[in-house]
Amino acid sequence: MQPASGSNTPRSFIATSTGSGFLLPPTAAAMPVGILPPVSPGSRPGAMKRKDSFVSANGRAGGSSSAATASPIFTDGRLDFLTYLPYEIAMVIVIYADFPAITTIAQVSRSWSRFARDNAVWRRLFLQQPEWRTPKALVAAGRTVGGRRRRFYQGAPGDATSTNNNNNNNNSNNTLGVATPSSSVCTSGANTPRIGDDFGNYGVANDSVANGARQLLSSYSGSSLRPAIALQHMVAPSPNLAAINCISDEPGYIKPVAVDLSGRLVGANWNYLFQQRLELDRRWAKGISQVHTITGHADSVYCVQYDGDKIVTGSRDRTIKIWDSRTLQCMRTLTGHEASVLCLKYDSTTMVTGSSDSSVIVWDLASGRPLQKLVSHTAGVLDVAFSDNHIVSCSKDCTIKVWDRATGKLLRTMVGHRGPVNAVQLHGDRIVSASGDSLIKMWDVKTGSLIRTFAGHTRGLACVQFDGKTIVSGSSDQLIKVWNSESGQCIQTLKGHKDLVRTLHFAGGRRAVSGSYDQTVKVWDIVTGECTLDLKDVHTSWVFDVQFSTSRIVSTSQDQKIVVWDFGQGLDLTNID
Repeated sequence: MQPASGSNTPRSFIATSTGSGFLLPPTAAAMPVGILPPVSPGSRPGAMKRKDSFVSANGRAGGSSSAATASPIFTDGRLDFLTYLPYEIAMVIVIYADFPAITTIAQVSRSWSRFARDNAVWRRLFLQQPEWRTPKALVAAGRTVGGRRRRFYQGAPGDATSTNNNNNNNNSNNTLGVATPSSSVCTSGANTPRIGDDFGNYGVANDSVANGARQLLSSYSGSSLRPAIALQHMVAPSPNLAAINCISDEPGYIKPVAVDLSGRLVGANWNYLFQQRLELDRRWAKGISQVHTITGHADSVYCVQYDGDKIVTGSRDRTIKIWDSRTLQCMRTLTGHEASVLCLKYDSTTMVTGSSDSSVIVWDLASGRPLQKLVSHTAGVLDVAFSDNHIVSCSKDCTIKVWDRATGKLLRTMVGHRGPVNAVQLHGDRIVSASGDSLIKMWDVKTGSLIRTFAGHTRGLACVQFDGKTIVSGSSDQLIKVWNSESGQCIQTLKGHKDLVRTLHFAGGRRAVSGSYDQTVKVWDIVTGECTLDLKDVHTSWVFDVQFSTSRIVSTSQDQKIVVWDFGQGLDLTNID
């Protein structure tokens, strides 16, 4: 929102708020915001005793007269309305500022930079991003606006609001799991915490709050887009949001969360989390990642799934291997199938695998022991999915089968496709299947009845993903299509692959990742249809499977390699999903 024009609008705010502004609640929209009648110095008791300096649009301290520098007024004689308000009321206004506006506020004055550093501001900015997620317990902790919860940040060097002083060195009432002000404080020098690594090196800035904010704002080039979207338009690397001292437990470490003595989570350092997540998005936008290759299978690697602790793969060598996600070393090898392991899925306790031997095996994930062997298909099992109650399998025999997860009993068989059923998804009571007959079908898992057929691909389908609302499919026609699952309408077609789209991963949101027989892995924005990242020259043969998370992409191939693209190397993503 552009500031209102006219003589009543402070010049400093006009000059520095292009492309951003405040998003005020309806009750505040009717009120004149930020405008108070001009006053002469000393007209308000104590006005002449307050000292503050302002930063103009060109970065110089504003005001040339003694009156202008002795009282918190703008150079044209208007009041600094935020500084004159009680802190809590001022924060009710600031909390509605968007990201570019917050970086502008940090440049105006020392008092305003205090508002821009408030943890509540960064909590709201983080949670505004539709694809940024963090544990629910972290979101629930520390909801109070206006800094009434314990702060993670102390004031900037020289700021009158700083709590970094010797008077608090012997504070014995600290019940939070954060250091008292007597503990080491992050400053410039050898102990400056590093945010990046040797392919980024974006450490904590050592300059002033105003300079850090000004750099960040300039990198947006006037864009008012949200960071997750605007990152791809950045010209320069993202600097830190502000050079603000932080309370830490040890030199060079920023504490991301606070706990009380019982270990209960009581708050989060949202500015720190925002920095980490913003840098992660910048790396995705620029394709900055550390590439690792895992070898160990003796033949083609057909399938993969992973989490923060492990990577699980299935191969033509008839084995399933479990790798450590951090060290990338093989921890365990499972055998049981008599032919290629074509597909696998697991949750916290159970893994289900399908094979060219026409069987489905249910495993205890912790022990690696087979629990059940489900036999009914008459050809290779090409994909599996499961929920709390059901296991769904699809096969080269053109059928889909639903099994009772607890007993292993076959509940029903769905027939309707005229070609091999290459992929299947289960979400709630809905099964979505993709077949070599070029059709996608939606079924009711409880009755086995056909609900809807999706037609649009011109050749056979190899993969499909379904999040409950959106279906994403990949085909031999080299296209990826995005469908509305309720209407059956194709809402986007993604073009870029030069061969069969063999694999897809999509878990909601805007991002999808695909792998193809053209030996590339591509990242897509399914809303715009744009290919945002093209990862090539790593695999030397067909890509069979791909999975991604907030910080990684893992792919498998006929070349027997498992490739990990790590976008989060060196970042603290502990509290970021």
